[in-house]
Amino acid sequence: MSLRLKFLFFIAVGILFIWFLYIQKAIITPFIFAAIFAYVFNPVVNFLHKRAKIPRTVSVIVIYLLIISTVIASGFIFSKRVIDESAALQSHITQFAKSAKSQINSLPDFVRPTVEDSLASITSSNKIIYPSVYSFLPQAFSRIIGFVLFMFAAFYFLKEGNTMYNKFLNWIPHRYKLEMEILLKRINIVLGGYLRGIIFLVILVSIILFICLSAIGVKYALILAIFTGFAEIVPIIGPILATIVAASVAYISGTNNFGWDPTQTALAVVIIYFVVRQVQDYFVNPQVFGKITKLHPLVILFAVLAGEHTAGITGLLLAVPIAGVLKIVFEYTFDFISDKEIEEKYKK
Repeated sequence: MSLRLKFLFFIAVGILFIWFLYIQKAIITPFIFAAIFAYVFNPVVNFLHKRAKIPRTVSVIVIYLLIISTVIASGFIFSKRVIDESAALQSHITQFAKSAKSQINSLPDFVRPTVEDSLASITSSNKIIYPSVYSFLPQAFSRIIGFVLFMFAAFYFLKEGNTMYNKFLNWIPHRYKLEMEILLKRINIVLGGYLRGIIFLVILVSIILFICLSAIGVKYALILAIFTGFAEIVPIIGPILATIVAASVAYISGTNNFGWDPTQTALAVVIIYFVVRQVQDYFVNPQVFGKITKLHPLVILFAVLAGEHTAGITGLLLAVPIAGVLKIVFEYTFDFISDKEIEEKYKK
């Protein structure tokens, strides 16, 4: 079989594998997040196992206990405020929507239907629909099962990840093993750098914006800061959406520590988000991410939209790292095939 036929064969197998994953996306989602979790924390497990001489199983259990303890402690510290702010924000938006209904008739005819639909969706989101109550238990049970699968799979990925990696390499023919190791090393740099970097960025942005919004006196500062931090996971679209949401909430609530009117408060929020974004783009991101994915912004935007359309929130979160990995695989495969063809040509 020629190199081109082999290349086409592996491409076909890869497409079939991706298609299988797509049709089974509901089942494999916990395993995907478990693999990501294990990938992020595997260096910690390796450190505890190799440097601290702690058995690998015990190291995984220690990480689980630390994470669970952190989540519980954070719950005690922030849960009451998050719940109170969420309820207050929901009530505030509902009141705003009701008061806005009286002003709809003054809007142009071509705008009125869109505004009415938006207000209807806001008010209806706060109502409990009885059929949804009956479906709550099956949904809750499904989520519990998914969480258990996630914890179970993540445990074994962390415990036996290195063994799985070595077994995979053993399946590779000896003459291709070196190339595969180089390819996996490049993929590891992209995935590891991106995933760990985005976690750091979520925490950093959330803390900075919570401090800034609290200093101004914006209502719901904690909710907005957490939302903005997680919005960083979605490139381009996420930060823009977070800025719009924060400015809108600041304008609607109208509260601040400096006696500004709602427009000035919203403008101050936009300026804060803009400054934080510039500092992040010019100082933080180059240090945290560097040129990890090396993807054009338009490619990133398309990948994000395609990921959301294909696999919902899971695709949205994984779009950029998957696009970066595919770029590496195609570039490396193309270079490998080209080098082999040149080598065969000179042999003739």
